[in-house]
Amino acid sequence: MTENFRRPIVDLRVVAALALCACARAPVNPVPSPTPPSPTPVAAPSVPIPPPVSAPAVRHIPQPGDSLIPFERPNGTLLRTGTLVYDLASTRGAVVSPLGIRTVSVTESAAGGPPSWLIAESRTGTALTTTDSLFLTRADLSPTRWVATVGKAQLAASMSRDSLYGGMQTYQGRSSFTTALPPGALLTPGMVERIVELLPLQVGYRAAASVVLLDMGSPRAVPAELLVDEDERVTMPSGQQIDCWVVKLRAGTLEERLWVSKEGSRVVQTEQPIPGGRLTATLK
Repeated sequence: MTENFRRPIVDLRVVAALALCACARAPVNPVPSPTPPSPTPVAAPSVPIPPPVSAPAVRHIPQPGDSLIPFERPNGTLLRTGTLVYDLASTRGAVVSPLGIRTVSVTESAAGGPPSWLIAESRTGTALTTTDSLFLTRADLSPTRWVATVGKAQLAASMSRDSLYGGMQTYQGRSSFTTALPPGALLTPGMVERIVELLPLQVGYRAAASVVLLDMGSPRAVPAELLVDEDERVTMPSGQQIDCWVVKLRAGTLEERLWVSKEGSRVVQTEQPIPGGRLTATLK
């Protein structure tokens, strides 16, 4: 994978992608950039698609032999339409640096098939403008199509029951990929957040998951877990205090924390480590 697309795809993925994605160069014979995805669907770029082949609660300390509940996507008909806007910032010591705006829109779509959901997000004001458009089945939130951009680099992918296959265009040229897609795999930050909002969260909740990383040459699914071992009262920039579940998404040494409001079940803040500090997204 070239530098343009060396980024994870789920919000613990924002370590590189949200955070500054690294070093875009001018592409060779770039394909036309897809229309930004908020709120309407984005057309796939012309790349080759091969055939499918309150006070903190008492923490739960996992014990040897603990087993994880298999992760299952919630009822997709409960997903809510609307647009959310987050302020992005990096914190290094006492220095807080604004990094732009992240906008996430959920709309209904019937493009190219039966009724589905479109989760479209864009990040502006960062080192590179990025977009993601992910189509999910309406019933069980299974991903079917995905289009993304990082600067001038573009990616388009489709999903079958157990595979992800697609192609990308970068300054080095075009390439294609095919990889296994485990049941319940999580892809984009917007997908993670909207699914987490529908889960039966409480202290002690733990579930096995998998996330897809676009890194080191090709997409790959890696084991992960979702867990809640504390709750916390968050003070928003407006001064409003919100009681939240603190959800942790872990995949190996990577971890993202999501604060989900107990009332209304909405992701109001996310955080993850970056070199020398942390990256936060706060709901406006």
